[in-house]
Amino acid sequence: MIDENFFYPRKPVAIVALGDSAEALLLRAILESLGAAVSLHLPGTPGDALKCLQREEKDAEYVILSGHGDENGFVLGEFVDDIDAGMLIDGSLPADALAGAIRLPAKTVISTACATGTDAFGQAFIAAGARAYAAPSDFPDGSAVPLFLHGLFYELLHGGKTLEEAIAKAQAFDTGNELSFVLFKAQAG
Repeated sequence: MIDENFFYPRKPVAIVALGDSAEALLLRAILESLGAAVSLHLPGTPGDALKCLQREEKDAEYVILSGHGDENGFVLGEFVDDIDAGMLIDGSLPADALAGAIRLPAKTVISTACATGTDAFGQAFIAAGARAYAAPSDFPDGSAVPLFLHGLFYELLHGGKTLEEAIAKAQAFDTGNELSFVLFKAQAG
């Protein structure tokens, strides 16, 4: 991306707002304050959400999935009959709906959605080519998640930290261990 070639380079980051966009708008502002070049995607249907996860090698290295999650997956909500929502379970996108439908070559995917830090989601994103996938395995306090992302990207963009180091530093403020972000990584080779 052109932003990476500026005198003061800006790291591209993509945000996909799944369902509610309020958190995504806050994350956009946070990331832009850190100097990132942010692309915000507001998919309106389950099919559009999957299209946002069909990335190319040249696209942003970091992809944030901003939204809510439940025991079934990413909460997308209810849709009119004209919109194909057959892949959803009670309004949520499960991990098995991602198989073969997404492409994330060498991307780092970070989900803010509760309960999406499962082995099934980790495997689905890694199988789609992601270098890494991080997400909460439980139901963290929603107000702590933007703070976590701020710390994470501060360390990645300005602190020179690896993803593992940045996650550890960003979770350090969470003394109650409520964030519960877990990291899945592709095997090297």
